[in-house]
Amino acid sequence: MNRIAHRAVCSVTLVVSGCAIVGEDYVPPEIETAAEFTGSFESVYGSSPPTNLGLWWEQLEDPVLNDLVERALERSLELEAAVVAVRRDAALLGQAIGNRYPDIDGFGSGLRSRVGEDSFPANPDAQTFNLWSLGLEFGYELDVWGRVTRLIEASSADLDGSVEDLRDVRALLVASVVSAYVDLREGEARLEVAEQNIETQKASLAITETRFEAGAAPRLDVAQARTNLANTEATLPSVRTSVRLSKLRLGVLLGADPSRFVERFQSELSTASGIPRPPERIQVGVPADLLRQRPDVRAAERALASEVARVGVEIGDLYPRFSFGGTISFEATDTDQWFRESNGIFGLGPSLTWNLFDGGRERGEVRAQEAAAELALVTYRQTVLVALEDAEGAMFSLARDRDEVKALAAVVDAARDSAELSRQLYLAGKSDFQNVLDSERTLFDAQDALIESTAGATQSYVSLLRAIGGGWQEPREPESSTAGDEE
Repeated sequence: MNRIAHRAVCSVTLVVSGCAIVGEDYVPPEIETAAEFTGSFESVYGSSPPTNLGLWWEQLEDPVLNDLVERALERSLELEAAVVAVRRDAALLGQAIGNRYPDIDGFGSGLRSRVGEDSFPANPDAQTFNLWSLGLEFGYELDVWGRVTRLIEASSADLDGSVEDLRDVRALLVASVVSAYVDLREGEARLEVAEQNIETQKASLAITETRFEAGAAPRLDVAQARTNLANTEATLPSVRTSVRLSKLRLGVLLGADPSRFVERFQSELSTASGIPRPPERIQVGVPADLLRQRPDVRAAERALASEVARVGVEIGDLYPRFSFGGTISFEATDTDQWFRESNGIFGLGPSLTWNLFDGGRERGEVRAQEAAAELALVTYRQTVLVALEDAEGAMFSLARDRDEVKALAAVVDAARDSAELSRQLYLAGKSDFQNVLDSERTLFDAQDALIESTAGATQSYVSLLRAIGGGWQEPREPESSTAGDEE
């Protein structure tokens, strides 16, 4: 009984003091970040606020890519699902706000009744009569402790979080389209290099066969040339598969049947534009900018706000609920007599409900919700750390990839010269064919590595722009034409 008495005293005190709102008012957590990114490379990155983040992919200067991204933003099913989620949470917020208003229900009935002669009490004059009723029933909960206020706060934060989730889906969609497109162009570049080397190696094979037939070269040279050619040709199936899978992936991202997408856009995708290259210098801002720009960080903060508000909702259930309601109706044996004052029935007044004992269930729910709020805080902090890690890692990768591209470009130039010189020496009889084989394999490997590194640098750029919060700003409205019927 001490606990019940304590709760009663607290309730009376709150009423007398002016109906205080229970639970804590939400205050966004402060996160300390470094003044700048520790992994910055001054020759590549700048600390000025990023510009044009909403259309960052246009800096790759590839018209085909720009068109694909726009199509994805117009037709993506993942984006459509996120939009539906926002509408759902907007409806739930409206539902929560509805708790501030009274419930009013209308009712009516008609009854034909007969009282028998042998009923109790006895009714010697049995009769049949009609009874008609019509009225209103209403109830209104007084938000004494702010339970409804906290519920609206939580629902509002949920809606904000859904909007941020929508933005995050949009940013991820853009990054996925660009990444798949880079994979496609990488595969095409690898195919082109492999086919060029196959032609070169076929020419070398023809030379060895001619020299063998003339008795100027051993049969071993022919066998080695064929082996070298076969090894290079063996790389084609896997690369062609990669190209096909990249096209299918683009189709799904654009909300289209993959095979149908490939057929419809084959000519457009076949436009030779090479692997897109990122700009030489990129403004990444400072860590504080990242926390403001990344929608997943903002979504995590909104989730925290929602959980904190729900603590107040649960605490409010510990206290009595006050409501005011009643019924107003008219009853008559004839509808013509419905609204006579003598036939009016009403009942108005306040009511109170209070769960005085439930075995600790409600207090357990409060503790569970407090733990949920603590978990949301931990999740938010972890999201911030992951965001910072993503940005730092992408910056480092892109800077190093660029260094690697420069080094591999030099390797390719040297390998090309070496292959040409080895071939000339072999034809002049001043070198054996093994040197030609080695130089051709070295050239092919170096060219393939350069393509992979070039694509890797662009993929690091995609990761970087995604990491600093690019791709969700300024969403464009879908074109109100028959474009949606193209697929």
